[in-house]
Amino acid sequence: MRKWIGKSEGTAPKKKSKLIEKETNIIKVKYETKGLWDVEVQQSADLVWDELQIPDIGQNLEPGEPSLPQEGLYVAIPDDATVTDIKVVKYKKDTHLLSHQVKPAPQPSTDPSALPEITPKQEIYEKDDAFPGILFKKIGVTQVGDVNVVHLMVYPVQYHPIANTIDLYKKIELEVEYELAAEAAPPMRGVPTRGRKRVPAGYEDQILNFDNV
Repeated sequence: MRKWIGKSEGTAPKKKSKLIEKETNIIKVKYETKGLWDVEVQQSADLVWDELQIPDIGQNLEPGEPSLPQEGLYVAIPDDATVTDIKVVKYKKDTHLLSHQVKPAPQPSTDPSALPEITPKQEIYEKDDAFPGILFKKIGVTQVGDVNVVHLMVYPVQYHPIANTIDLYKKIELEVEYELAAEAAPPMRGVPTRGRKRVPAGYEDQILNFDNV
């Protein structure tokens, strides 16, 4: 059985950003999701899992951990910027009771004909602590083509194994705060200004704040 939890069935998450330049440079990132698919997966005659899927985003693939939806985001920052803080400033969530426990990510296999080995990590499934317990993680600062970006992982679903409930975060607002290095001297007259930065094909629409760098 497959059912949609939330509103606007089958809708992928929306992402947008806004640059605020005052005493401190801040990029506001807003992540919104309308809902998710809850799919029953029959592992054996007496064992059924719930597999949770949000359209167009990935899953946690760490073997034995709940295979929850997650999405990587790229946020463009100036070349001379140093990120000083990233924090959650606002969120909205709904809590939903599941029919079955969330399916753990399977062990990797090189045999495509074999059934995947699924062994839940007891240190997670025997507790009621929210998993993964964070709404985002900073992966690092890297380059995508010519653009300096902060790479984030967002976790819009939190799972409570004992209660067998999920918190679906319909909205997560982050602030990425950074400092700029001392301003370089202005270019000499007649020196052409730098054009729009280049990124690999398919990345331009994936980088938030791209037009401000």
